[in-house]
Amino acid sequence: MMQSQVKRGRPKGTGIDDSDRILRLIELLRVHPELRPTTAIRVMGFSDPSAIRRLRDKYKASVAKSRKPAATDAMFAPAPLHVARPAPIEAAAHAVRPIR
Repeated sequence: MMQSQVKRGRPKGTGIDDSDRILRLIELLRVHPELRPTTAIRVMGFSDPSAIRRLRDKYKASVAKSRKPAATDAMFAPAPLHVARPAPIEAAAHAVRPIR
């Protein structure tokens, strides 16, 4: 009989669905960009260090997941063409006469 190898250490994840809390956190940080994620979680009413850590880690994972495709798209996007334009003529400098 074949058994799977026993995993050691703490299990990954709690199984708690925090998607609504993460969405509220994202909205709060959008409205108040001066707040850091941990401070915003405390403003939401969480005081348990485990809950704060769990929400902060899930927030960071969701931000990293949402930013990853944009970074890879930018990496494979064609470089913008640079068109050289002539320098603007300083018309105002020629029109002004010095006072004597």
